Amino acid sequence: MTRELEEQNSSIEVGREYVVLEVLASPGRYVHLRLDLAPGVPSLWDAEMFETVDPGVPPNWVATIRDGGFLALGPARWRDGFWERYFDDDPEAIVTFEAERTAIVGESRGLES
Repeated sequence: MTRELEEQNSSIEVGREYVVLEVLASPGRYVHLRLDLAPGVPSLWDAEMFETVDPGVPPNWVATIRDGGFLALGPARWRDGFWERYFDDDPEAIVTFEAERTAIVGESRGLES
């Protein structure tokens, strides 16, 4: 990422609400939100592009702090190499993703993902 704010992006609509699936932060570098804009393709977006409309945290989320202060806030089952397995089309990872995504969306006040 260039750290430049985008004036427009075909995947994001101004005024639309999105369900955040995970938050990733690296001290002094970035805060990213994982969104599921295209079915089955969760992607990372700069948090500066969004404003918070619901500060609630889904009950299936945990905070994990790694070396260097890297923070991941999201489902515990999405740790320890989960995303590599998911993007390698591991069937168990795909089932885990869908289960956790469903739980998060269910808590999101009925917003569309």
